[in-house]
Amino acid sequence: MEERVNFFRDLRVQELGEKTQMTNEAWVRSLYLNLFETSDIEKYMESSSEYRDGRWVRMPECATLESDLCEPLCTIINSVVEHLGASGTKDAREAVATKTTAFKCPTIGSSKPASSPNIVVRASGPSFLLPKDSPLGFSNSSMCMSTKLEAELMDDLDQLAEMTFFAKQMFIKQPNRFFVRSLIVTENHARLFHFDRSGAQYTPFFNIHKEAATFIRLILGLCSLDEHVLGLDNTVQWTIGADGRRSGGTLKTIGPDKAVVTFELLTEEEPFTRSSVRGRGTTCWPVRNAQGDRFIVKDHWVSGSRTPEFELLKEVVGLKGVCQMVSYEDNRAQTKDFRGDTGAFQDGAFHNRTAIRIVMKAYGPPIERFSTVEQFLAALRDAIAGHRALLAKNILHRDVSPNNILVGPPEAHEGERGVVIDLDIALRLGSNTPSADNRADFKIGTRMFQSVMVLMTYRLQQQEISAHDYLDDLEGFFWVFSYIIIVYKSNGERASKSDLRHDLSSWQQEGSRAFNSKYTFLHSTSKTREVVQAAGEGWDHTCLDLFAQFKDYMSGLAKRKERLVAHAPRESDPVAIPNLFSPLLEELDEHYNHILALFDDALEKVKGSPQLVNDRVKNLSSTPKPSLSTPIALPSKAVLAADQYHPLAPSQVTPLSSSSDPSALTLPSTPSETYSLAQPSTPSRSPKRRFDDAELDDSDPPDGEEALLSTKSTTTQCCCGSYFASYQFSVRVLY
Repeated sequence: MEERVNFFRDLRVQELGEKTQMTNEAWVRSLYLNLFETSDIEKYMESSSEYRDGRWVRMPECATLESDLCEPLCTIINSVVEHLGASGTKDAREAVATKTTAFKCPTIGSSKPASSPNIVVRASGPSFLLPKDSPLGFSNSSMCMSTKLEAELMDDLDQLAEMTFFAKQMFIKQPNRFFVRSLIVTENHARLFHFDRSGAQYTPFFNIHKEAATFIRLILGLCSLDEHVLGLDNTVQWTIGADGRRSGGTLKTIGPDKAVVTFELLTEEEPFTRSSVRGRGTTCWPVRNAQGDRFIVKDHWVSGSRTPEFELLKEVVGLKGVCQMVSYEDNRAQTKDFRGDTGAFQDGAFHNRTAIRIVMKAYGPPIERFSTVEQFLAALRDAIAGHRALLAKNILHRDVSPNNILVGPPEAHEGERGVVIDLDIALRLGSNTPSADNRADFKIGTRMFQSVMVLMTYRLQQQEISAHDYLDDLEGFFWVFSYIIIVYKSNGERASKSDLRHDLSSWQQEGSRAFNSKYTFLHSTSKTREVVQAAGEGWDHTCLDLFAQFKDYMSGLAKRKERLVAHAPRESDPVAIPNLFSPLLEELDEHYNHILALFDDALEKVKGSPQLVNDRVKNLSSTPKPSLSTPIALPSKAVLAADQYHPLAPSQVTPLSSSSDPSALTLPSTPSETYSLAQPSTPSRSPKRRFDDAELDDSDPPDGEEALLSTKSTTTQCCCGSYFASYQFSVRVLY
């Protein structure tokens, strides 16, 4: 049991990166200095019955239980807020012990509730929401506090893991959070924990009795009525009804004319949020302007030298099958401004991130929410074509997944029936020579849909790794196709459980396990037969033929890559090694043309037999499975035979253990109506992600506690009356 607890503790801490730092003693004393007068704090300490002779009189000098500290601390906090807080603070902020008030906390696994903070500050206001079926939860708390006994104080790692869990829930339940701060308090000491999209930092313990003024300032800052002081983005504001529920809301941003624009938040549609603390922190808000046009506003954080997504989106205006930007807002905030002096931190311990906001045209649901075979095939086909169009602009996506492929609007024409979105970690191509900027990395992208070659980097030395290329992304489309037909019926409903669905869980595990599982799936002819036999109900022979052809083609390409790796020269200087796959990559047009032709052929067959498709949807229970003897059409341009030598087979691998009128903002009819663009004369070699700053936050879902605990998430309706897939979509459908 202890090993299991330590395992999940380590997972929580790993999410923050490798080098979470303790600050110097000066930082905690510098916080909130300009917000509250020192003279007022001193007067309170002199006159209050809570503080006498240099000590908080209610605090026991030697408590028996952690809970013995809760009532005294709640009294102290509420007294400070009442006497020193701004007008109205005591009505909107109240310290509450969770042992006396029901607190809604998420469950671990199937039923066991996670531990709750001992104390929270219950908050009301534009950014706080009353939880369902509970008076208190992370959604209406401005701060969490954990009480500890000094005699039983756990180590820093355990403390960090506990506070990380609380911060994670705050980010999820309060999606307009810039940062989260919380406290651990003992009989005599306290320390502050700070979390933002760059990770975390924490202070040394300080004496709350000897440094009472510092403790008071922290209380006032963490209970402030000013939501910006609390770490919230106050450009997103909700209207809260008398029942504590959100009845409306607004989002302010910069429009195409650089004037402030106010959108209406679609409160009936939940925003999409990523769950990880450290990383992009992507939140997508469904909004509407005064004319009723829908948009998606995407908030995210970019790190260091990565090319911002909006710069890439400027270059793809008018491209079919690629999301279209309306406007953007750069440098909204930086994590370095929340942290004080980070100069004394270890090298590489802190990477600054900048908040970016992008307004985009709204599309249909993610491909995972398809409703017909034709819709699914057309969306995937046009997304692949959109990916090819990006390449023509020297942009490589690098994160193909169901979340990043949207269904086009109803009655869309060819090329617009599916749309590729999310260029967060896209790479602007320059040279094919591998470098620290463009090498394939299994820590970048969505693990479940990564190519075998990308996954194989878990065990390779840097000089052995070639650049991430378009074939890795094409294979990603194959994994999306496979995932859909295994997990869903042909009408979009969930398919029955099967051994194959259980196998899919390994696709999202650590690099070695994911590699071995997907390698076997891609290259095994028995897996083709297994999918044909076990595919979700209603998939007719056209789709299963397409699966077999797509699989065989990608398998052949993967084998050619493997042979090139196996026979590559071993050079000590990684800069001297050219891209191993350059000869193969010269066949770009042939690769895309072949795959698109497979889809076009399948779509023609599906369109030509609508009655067959409808009959299958209506009679799922009586639809016979294709037998193992059913002939599967092979592609006319198969690259390699299925039984060809596999130089990198899993058996040879050792796994490693003033607002403008919002009605002025409308969908642009032409690119020039949004902004004028100048095509760069030479492509930049700056990537979206750097090799030395690669982190799994860019995976969706993350390889972390949620995946391993099989946490079940719900699907929420949003975005243009459709759905955003949950960040845990792969876990949700597998268990």
